[in-house]
Formats: sequence, structure tokens, C-alpha cells
Amino acid sequence: MLLIISFYQINISNVEVKYKVNEKLVQVGKNTAIGKTKAVSGKIVLNSNGVFDTISIIKVELSTLKSDQERRDRYIKTRTLEVDKYPYAEFYPQRIEGLKEMKDGNYDVKVYGKLKIKDVIKNVVWSGKIQIKSNKASVFLKTEFPFDYYNLEKPKVPVVIEIDDPITLEVEGTFEIK
Repeated sequence: MLLIISFYQINISNVEVKYKVNEKLVQVGKNTAIGKTKAVSGKIVLNSNGVFDTISIIKVELSTLKSDQERRDRYIKTRTLEVDKYPYAEFYPQRIEGLKEMKDGNYDVKVYGKLKIKDVIKNVVWSGKIQIKSNKASVFLKTEFPFDYYNLEKPKVPVVIEIDDPITLEVEGTFEIK
């Protein structure tokens, strides 16, 4: 029996990563804090069985995260994420469900892998949609976890009444399939 496995190299071209956290602020009340960046890089190699090659990695440069509040950004970068010490979040995809082949169409998918934030590596599952058309994949994926899953410190400053779990991470953008 001959087993043929095709490999697809997937290039990251126009991708944005966001975090979302529900908070309650003294002057504002309930609010959803949203920070985002387009400083996303990496290499993705997927075989036709839905398993990613071990060289696959997506890196997010955390120092470029920006929300609508400079004070929040400073706190998150210096205290919560410690970007001087841990400049990147890294995702190591392992397998994908819901995408049988790289054909034009819309797919509900789950991407399984390991996410590294600071010095903690944990299993995560990203759920969402992929639309493939003409060797381009439009992707929207999200995952959620509590702050303590990654030993992250919730902001503790006078203007913050409370921060709710979970943290939601979203990835949205275009990937080129070769």
C-alpha cells in the first residue's frame, strides 16, 4: 500500500491578533478591553492528514499590543505579560479538525496546539471558520482561558474595580496557501 501525503505551506500575510477582557472601571463602568496587533509572523506547514509539521509556529510580538488606553497597555506589557523578559507569545499548531482538504469552500474548524505565554506552555483549542478561495484562506479563530491558566496577574490599580475571566484571544486574517 502506498500512502501519499501532500504538504501545504501556509504563509501569514495579513493577520490581526486580539485579546478581549471584560472589566469594570471606576469612571466608566462595565467595559470590554480590546488590545490588538498585526505583528504576527511564523511558518505553517500542514499535511493532507490535518497534522501540522513540527516546524510550524506562529509568533505574536507582544510589545506591539495596543488598546484604547495607554495606561492599560503599559500595565499589561510591564506587569501582566512582562514583554521585556518574554517578547513573544508563540503558538505551535498540532492538528486541525474540520478541514479535510484544501479546496475552495467554508469550513467550521478546530485547531489544536500548544500556546506559550511567558514561560508557560499549555494545550489550547481554537474554534472558528476558514473560507478558502483561490489559494487564500480567510480565517477567524478564537480561544478562551482564565488568567491563572497562564499564571497571569490581573491588573490591580485604583481605577479598576474588577477584571473578569476569561481572556478571549482572536485571530483574524488571510493566509496564503502554496
